[in-house]
Amino acid sequence: GASGFVGARLVRLALQRGHTVAALVGPDSHLHRLEHLLGDVDLIRADITDRRALDRVAARVRPDACVHLAAAGAVVRQDDLDALLAANAVAPAHLAAALARAGCRRLVIAGSSSEYGPVDGVMDEASAPHPDDFYGVTKLAGGLLAAVTGARHGLETAQLRLFSVYGPGEDPRRLVPSVVRGLLAGQPIGLTPGAQVRDFVYVDDVAEALLAAVGRPALATLTVNVGTGVQTSVRELCHLAADLLGGHHLLR
Repeated sequence: GASGFVGARLVRLALQRGHTVAALVGPDSHLHRLEHLLGDVDLIRADITDRRALDRVAARVRPDACVHLAAAGAVVRQDDLDALLAANAVAPAHLAAALARAGCRRLVIAGSSSEYGPVDGVMDEASAPHPDDFYGVTKLAGGLLAAVTGARHGLETAQLRLFSVYGPGEDPRRLVPSVVRGLLAGQPIGLTPGAQVRDFVYVDDVAEALLAAVGRPALATLTVNVGTGVQTSVRELCHLAADLLGGHHLLR
């Protein structure tokens, strides 16, 4: 997932910290987020759902650690259960096995707050997961399968469940960029009650957390939430954006 929203920021940060980076991207992935970094990374194209391809890549690169960010259905939810199972549930287990065979010491998996499902109140690591869509279920299964596979082969795994990540490079279809784009363009924005709450966390803070998980022994085998701990409603977010951009008259 190196060419994705979070992945590209992590690649940049890892290079800044002096790490040697092999960036695995999908066969058809666009590289616009990595365009200024391509000369500094070992770019590899492979299908994350291709078990043999994962074995070949791991055997060639022989990484000390791996951060797994590739996923299906993360930007726009989908109901293709077979595709979600292949990418989100099965692929992490195959990746863990391939890495272990190649001598890798740690796998960090990016999970999702969707694994908890609807929660009335604060979501913390002690909350029992009750995902209510295919995406959340397959992400939960992928983290568990990778952890079990890693334990069998001597690979440390840590899972970081990401909350509502925002920032430069985010897909324009998502909430924050769509609201900001509309305000900048002077377009009226129709608001629902917007009572649903999110924990919005900046992408660079997420990249810092993922990189920290690579090197901190205390995080091995743990599941850790990555957010701010602050709940913000969708309506509050729209009004905050309007405060910053001077567009309150556009909110309907």
